[in-house]
Amino acid sequence: MNRDILLYNRLLAYKLNLHTLSERSGVSYSTVYNLFTGRKRISDASGETLCNLARFLGMTMDELYHELNVENKDLKIFPDFLLMWKDEVIASVTVGENEVNIDRYVIHPVKQIFYADKISRFKFGEILKLRCWDEKRPDIKELLNAIGVDNYNPYEICKKTHGRMVQDPIWFKFKGETLTYRSFANAR
Repeated sequence: MNRDILLYNRLLAYKLNLHTLSERSGVSYSTVYNLFTGRKRISDASGETLCNLARFLGMTMDELYHELNVENKDLKIFPDFLLMWKDEVIASVTVGENEVNIDRYVIHPVKQIFYADKISRFKFGEILKLRCWDEKRPDIKELLNAIGVDNYNPYEICKKTHGRMVQDPIWFKFKGETLTYRSFANAR
């Protein structure tokens, strides 16, 4: 196997080549080849593709994304944001490579969705899932289509919905946005 292939050691540890990875993960060989040789940008891969490859390789989607992102190792999957309670900033959230840091401005149990000041990226992903629709909903494809997301991916869903839930004043405000809490109410 060519040592220039990304994740070479992991593939070797699993006794895989790109053809076998393609067959067992259900991802087309051309996609696997292009991703693992750097000919296709990881940002162009679908969430389903990344999920299938990550699951098969025993990695999180974040780990796979980071390992295959040869163009820009500093590219973030999820941007830093302000955690809002209506129009009050209650925390600043910095999403790092391995952990997420939460700088709290308000200490109030009802006004927080994070249980600690530092959490792993895995725990962060689990919290994001709680801010999304149930993946098993019968109308999930229509909901995802309505917000312009191809596959169920909590990161992408929360980027589009700002982590906003019905009757919940907590939401995410990303850098450069001028949104207010009222803008969500007016959008209905």
